[in-house]
Formats: sequence, structure tokens, C-alpha cells
Amino acid sequence: MTGNLQAIGFLITWVLGWGIGASLIDAGLIHAGVYSLETGQLGTATTFVLWTVLWGSGGVWLYRYWTKPSAG
Repeated sequence: MTGNLQAIGFLITWVLGWGIGASLIDAGLIHAGVYSLETGQLGTATTFVLWTVLWGSGGVWLYRYWTKPSAG
């Protein structure tokens, strides 16, 4: 059961990090004037895609790191 709880905790943490991180990046770029919500959603979509690829790659790496077999 502990393994299942760890997996659920990892998944919840990953989803929260993905959503919060993307929102903070998007808000920062809008505040900095890189793009505006009034001119369309292309900037938000680009942020979403790039953050998803980055955060997803990090999640896969971390999962493989934590689940690799012991070396001894």
C-alpha cells in the first residue's frame, strides 16, 4: 500500500506543479508585456506547450530515477 500512496502523491504533486508553474510563468510573461490576453491566446498556448514538455520530461526523469533497481 505504501508504494501506491507514493505513486498517488507523486502524481498529485506533478499535476499541481505543472498547473501552478504554467500559470505563474504565463502571468509573469503577461505582466512583463511579452504578450497580452487581449491580442489572442497564442502566447498562452506556447507557454502551455513548452512548460508541458519541460515539466513532463522532468517528471519522466524523476520517475525513472526513483524506480531504478538497486545496484547491489
